[in-house]
Amino acid sequence: MKCPNCGFEIPEGHMYCDNCGTEINFVPDFEPEVENEINATLSGVADELNKDEKDKEEKRQKRKAFLRAIAKRWKLIAGVVIALVLIIVFTTLFIAYHNKTSLYYLSLAESTRSSGDTAGAIRQLKEGNKQHPDNSDIIFRMSDYYLEEGDYEGAVESLMLIVDSGLFSEDKVKSAYESIMSIYNQVGDYSKVAELFSEDDSEVVSDLRKKYVPNPPVMTPEAGTYDIVNVSIRMVDGTGRAIYYTVNDGDPTSESILYENEIVLENEGVYDIKAVTVNEYGISSDVTECEYVIEAGAVPPPEIMEPSGEYNQNTMIVAVTKSEYSIFYTTDGSDPTTESKQYISPITMPVGTSHYKFIAYDNDGNFSEIVERDYHLVYSRLVAPEQAVNNLVSTLVRLDILLDNTGKVRGIEGHNEYIYNSVIEIEGAGEYYVVVENHVLNDGTSAPTGLMYAVNTHDGTVNRLGYDSSGKYTLITISNR
Repeated sequence: MKCPNCGFEIPEGHMYCDNCGTEINFVPDFEPEVENEINATLSGVADELNKDEKDKEEKRQKRKAFLRAIAKRWKLIAGVVIALVLIIVFTTLFIAYHNKTSLYYLSLAESTRSSGDTAGAIRQLKEGNKQHPDNSDIIFRMSDYYLEEGDYEGAVESLMLIVDSGLFSEDKVKSAYESIMSIYNQVGDYSKVAELFSEDDSEVVSDLRKKYVPNPPVMTPEAGTYDIVNVSIRMVDGTGRAIYYTVNDGDPTSESILYENEIVLENEGVYDIKAVTVNEYGISSDVTECEYVIEAGAVPPPEIMEPSGEYNQNTMIVAVTKSEYSIFYTTDGSDPTTESKQYISPITMPVGTSHYKFIAYDNDGNFSEIVERDYHLVYSRLVAPEQAVNNLVSTLVRLDILLDNTGKVRGIEGHNEYIYNSVIEIEGAGEYYVVVENHVLNDGTSAPTGLMYAVNTHDGTVNRLGYDSSGKYTLITISNR
């Protein structure tokens, strides 16, 4: 710092100039104008700070006043809020009733019923069903009101709106059917059940039919002309409790003749026998009907004990007639005569599909009606395709067709490979795996040899596979080539 008087440099900390002795003043002198400006600025800042504090204080006071006002009037405010909620609720209900929703009709009907006017409630539900045909609650409620009135027919007709409309889920349809069944059970009107279920082939009805409607009975022998016949009637699958029948009369019911023993027909005439199975619900099956003509000296058709159908084990086909008659049969579809094969003893049912025709002759050349049977015998598969291929290769090695299990052939380059192709059924022989033969050269190229083999799916027997003159598969016994 320099002395303001002489300009001598004054060392730091000295209060006087070492040259001239002048006192050093460290506080600068301000001009009056500058000082006034500074004072004015500081005063403005103070005023601003005071104004903010005042504003904050005023806001605090207003909030306190507002809260005190709310505290004094909380009951009034709560009442207003509740009133608004009630107005909204009642407005919503008014709109719902005014628009006549399904709830409107259900509530109106229940109110009308409670007043003792069930018939009026039913009319209201009918109108509700017209406006809302897809609402099941209206229909079920209407059915219940009909039942209260003792109008079972009206209750069923109501439930049929669900069954027939196609507007409802399977669960709703099933519930409707179950309710109908309950009504029929109450009134004992079982005759309508079979008719009800016969008009619909849906999965729902199919399941209910198995539960409520028994299978029709089976009557043997078949309808035809006899000199005398014993008619037997049996249930199917144990679905019934009893069998009732009529002879030359209308459809049987549980009031008809109870079947207990074979029906013996020996007097000449025409006998139309109808039978039904009745289950534990008292429901009748469809009617089984056979017409028997009894003529003195007539040759009765033979009775074939095995019915047409699917078989999976060894079965003998048994034909029965009186000792004075002879039985002849065919398997090629032609009608049997005395020139056909004669039945002497039970016939082993052939594997696969077969068709038999039987006829009976007396000593004078008179013959009966033809009895036909269709059988399909397929044994269960005990051999897998891989086993079939291994069994084929082992058989070919044993017959010296192959040198070893790798498929090598004597004097030929490369080896044979055997590939499973498909499963076929050969008429009269059963089910077989088809295995094709390919020859593989050392360079890996492969080509079919044209030979095919058939391996039985049940016992694994091996044969060559060929074709007959009609183009059908046929089995060829394997021999050395």
